Amino acid sequence: MKREDISIERQLVLLTAVEMEDSQEETLKQMLSEKIEWAEVIYQMITHRTLNMFRYNLKKFNLYGNLEKELQRLMDTQWAVFGERNNCYLQKLQEILREFEKRNLIVPILKGNLLATIVYPEIETRIFNDLDMLMKLEDVTPVVEALESLGYIQGNYDEEKDVIVEVSRREKVLHQMATHEIHQFLGLSDNKFARLVEVDVNHDILWKGNCPYKVQTKDLIQRAIPVDIHGTKGYMLDYIDNIIQLSCHLYKEACLMIWIASLKDLKIYKFADLFMYIRKFNDKIDWNLLVSRVKEYNLDRIIYYNFHYIELMFGEIVPQFVKDSLKPEDLSYLDEYAIENKEPSKWQFDFFTRLFDVNRILSIDAGKAEGMNRFLDAKFG
Repeated sequence: MKREDISIERQLVLLTAVEMEDSQEETLKQMLSEKIEWAEVIYQMITHRTLNMFRYNLKKFNLYGNLEKELQRLMDTQWAVFGERNNCYLQKLQEILREFEKRNLIVPILKGNLLATIVYPEIETRIFNDLDMLMKLEDVTPVVEALESLGYIQGNYDEEKDVIVEVSRREKVLHQMATHEIHQFLGLSDNKFARLVEVDVNHDILWKGNCPYKVQTKDLIQRAIPVDIHGTKGYMLDYIDNIIQLSCHLYKEACLMIWIASLKDLKIYKFADLFMYIRKFNDKIDWNLLVSRVKEYNLDRIIYYNFHYIELMFGEIVPQFVKDSLKPEDLSYLDEYAIENKEPSKWQFDFFTRLFDVNRILSIDAGKAEGMNRFLDAKFG
């Protein structure tokens, strides 16, 4: 199924999930002149975290005032809340970066909190719920000490008592061994929209278990480059490594049962992240080097998966020779899930149906939960 074959509501969600080009203004106007089922549109935008991007695009083309006032109030409220929330997180990120700088630690920023600052047009347009970073395992002690010095605790939040309960040393060790990250750090803030601040420190960009791929974290850290976060020095992965990291992150969450079972597998904002990142830094990406590095890590399938679907959703962005260089002979894997098992399963319907239909969860092969259960047992004991 092609993008133009899906409903007008779903086309509208996709069109406005990224910052639109001026040339797309007439297309947006035409869509908005159609009979729109707004309940479907708003639901999809909320679950895919793109409602604020929609508002931004409407404002950009002076179309916002055409909407029903109640819809405007809803979007204004969400915009204001996430402006408060994201700016609170940004301040916490700056505090952490300054502490890392004092200790000469290079801990690159990943995903939403980076992209909201350097890629998205306004900080409100990228919703994120934690601060993601990447460290070398040999830096675990100074990283933990740095975060603890700022009051963060490796623990879980007791919502009823409004306290953070530190987990045992055994739980910390097991979490580090069984997953791609060390146990989450939590801190409380005075901001009512960001009461709980979560810091996730990854030590691997892939997943544990029978993952057939390996990217050395030390290589990524070694190539990391400085980045200015509103006047505070931090680090990000280099332009190619960021594409690799975003792609690995999207692929594992789209195809592993633990995310599928919780309906966190297919979220449009993850595809939008990669598309907008490539568009933003296209002139800084050495595409020949990207092909070489991807092949060195044997990540052809993962990267092609991402390039294939962002083009299906948003249009061409990756040079054709790159796609041709990475394209596997057998493309049937594009519809696979439960990849942590020896025999993955295949979705029985097309990509756009599973992207928008939450009832996809009802069609998954229950027998494929074996790999997920092994992961949960290892993680939580």
